[in-house]
Amino acid sequence: MSPVTQLGRRKCLSMLLAAPMLGACATQQRGSRPLKPSGAGARVALLLPLSGARAALGQQMAKAVWLVEDFGGTPGETNVLDSGETAQTAADAARRAVAEGANIVVGPLFRDQTAAVVQAADTIPVLSLSNDASLTASGAWVFGVTPAQSVNTVLEFAKSTGARRMTVLETGGPLGQKASIAVQAGARSASVSSLPTIPASTQPGQIADALRQAGGGTMPDIVYIPSTGQNALRQAEAAVRTGITTIGSLQWSGLSQAELDRLDKACFTGPDPVRFDRLSSFFRTQLDEDLGVIAALAVDGVGMAHSLGGASNLSRRDKFEGLLGDTRFDRNKTCERDLAILRIEGGNVLPVT
Repeated sequence: MSPVTQLGRRKCLSMLLAAPMLGACATQQRGSRPLKPSGAGARVALLLPLSGARAALGQQMAKAVWLVEDFGGTPGETNVLDSGETAQTAADAARRAVAEGANIVVGPLFRDQTAAVVQAADTIPVLSLSNDASLTASGAWVFGVTPAQSVNTVLEFAKSTGARRMTVLETGGPLGQKASIAVQAGARSASVSSLPTIPASTQPGQIADALRQAGGGTMPDIVYIPSTGQNALRQAEAAVRTGITTIGSLQWSGLSQAELDRLDKACFTGPDPVRFDRLSSFFRTQLDEDLGVIAALAVDGVGMAHSLGGASNLSRRDKFEGLLGDTRFDRNKTCERDLAILRIEGGNVLPVT
């Protein structure tokens, strides 16, 4: 192993082996000196749940960001701070970030912390990693992957392949509702008919009949399944067997190998297959872990913040080539994100678009 590889390991891991003191440890080792700006003038702070119930997720996100930094993939240094579990701990982290020189904040990950972070950051822009687009009302820029982004990718796929009729399998919760609303909102511009949805309570053995009923007696072209719950995956298996194009959401990127094997021939919206796979392979080699899409989201958020530089550049509509696809901010503070369509073939995941 080369010295630079060892250095990358040490930088990423030395701050993670000391948990539960991780929040303080990370700041002392990497964030106690003034932030070095990137070439674009950005001084970026990243707020992650490094302690508490979601610490494992936050720690993987930090490791991914540090690994990219260590090997030259980010043009500046990032101050990683612990957002904890509450709105108060996240706000405290935001105030500390500003005091230590940040001029842009990436995070927090969670919806319930975002408004408090925006208020604490004052005039400093906040790129929330939450997927709740309504957080723009708090003043945050929403960088998370929203249900509408996955739906818009499916609609673009439908338009490009000549598919004209689409239905959604309900989840019984907000995710399915937001997906259905997004289909209705975007269907016309994609020349797609939004069909009645399939109830979440539909049994797998009833899926074929339910699809035909939604299509008015004939099968739809596409059924979109946003959930990864076990019942939804059984419903997806049944849908695939009918021959209909079955597409899942970005959440399907976290399916196990056994689940992928069950869903042969299904598709899902996912990260850029080249960029994500390259870093995922490197992450596994260096740290012996699998890279998750939420960790990739943190890498993209930090990368975009460094590339933009500051608040005045956020609405420039510049495209950022991220792990989760090309991304740009709208003037309404939400993202457009070009996710990929991936297909499951023989247990492998292959790009379609």
